[in-house]
Amino acid sequence: MSESLWRSSVKDLDPYIPGQAAEEAKKQAELTDVIRLATNENQLGPSPKAIEAMVKAIQEAHFYPDLTCLELRTKLGALHGIDPENYVIANGADNIINLVIASYINPGDEVVYCTPTFSEYHKNTLLMGGVPVEIPTTKDHKFDLEAMLEAINEKTKLVIVCNPNNPTGTIVEEEELREFFKRVPKHVVAVLDEAYGEFINRENYATGVEYIKEGLPVITIRTFSKLYGLAGMRVGYAMARPELIQPLQRVREPFACNRVAHAGALGALEDVEHKNKTLSDNKREMEKLVKEFRAFGYEVEESHTNFLFVDMKQETGSIGAELASQGLIIRPCAAWGHPTHARISIGTAEQNDKLLKALQEINAKAPHHA
Repeated sequence: MSESLWRSSVKDLDPYIPGQAAEEAKKQAELTDVIRLATNENQLGPSPKAIEAMVKAIQEAHFYPDLTCLELRTKLGALHGIDPENYVIANGADNIINLVIASYINPGDEVVYCTPTFSEYHKNTLLMGGVPVEIPTTKDHKFDLEAMLEAINEKTKLVIVCNPNNPTGTIVEEEELREFFKRVPKHVVAVLDEAYGEFINRENYATGVEYIKEGLPVITIRTFSKLYGLAGMRVGYAMARPELIQPLQRVREPFACNRVAHAGALGALEDVEHKNKTLSDNKREMEKLVKEFRAFGYEVEESHTNFLFVDMKQETGSIGAELASQGLIIRPCAAWGHPTHARISIGTAEQNDKLLKALQEINAKAPHHA
């Protein structure tokens, strides 16, 4: 009876399935210590300045937060050189994705993107009665921009490029991306999801900030969950030219970013030293993991994120289960259509050493080592 009352598009949705929670793993395996390398969190945690700001903000929790996050928009504007009015702050990047699609998609409108990628594009398109048009990534696991352009027709309303892509960690060539945005027809809105954009380790690589300044019609999405270690606070934002950002400002719920999260984001932006340490530690540990994984016989894509997309040459569900029994959680990629791949977050040096030791023991027990 109750299901018959649902909005029809809700029946087509699959609930979002995150990486296994540490609390769940502890309970299942009766462990006291769990290392979660499945959800691309910053293992250093948030900046001390962010923590201090959040503790202070908790004491004012009885006050509603700033409706439009003016102070954060002003600080981001100064950081990027973009007018503060051209930002929307919300409850994480996934909330921003929801706002973008809700702002532009009518029933029957098509949304073009590549797969595998972040599942919320598919879910939110269906929720609005839109039609997801999913293009396979290239053989080297990058967004196929040319194929996306070929898929655009009179029904297309949005094109979404996840760069760096999740779960592959890959980026497209800068000039190819710039040319793509120039070639997108005027009846189509281009979206650039840069949740991992700050991790791109290519010098002078242009990001959405540059494209917006160049006058290209692009909505760029960023988050404080990854680089800044505020995944639990949920702070994401979009930036774009005024005519593209205005509908998001209308759709956005009144208090989409809470007072404590807003304070944490402000504190995080103040701490350049913590940000730089995160980037340098991530680069060092990623290089170590890539070297060791390849020594195991795994194939590893070049990554511009805080995780690796690893072909372990065997079904990763069983490997993931064995690691979980030891308190190490990785993300098998069968749900993305890659049963021999895993997405593995970059941990601290100690965490990564434990992972490598556990994998070495698992590999030693494998039949081809007998």
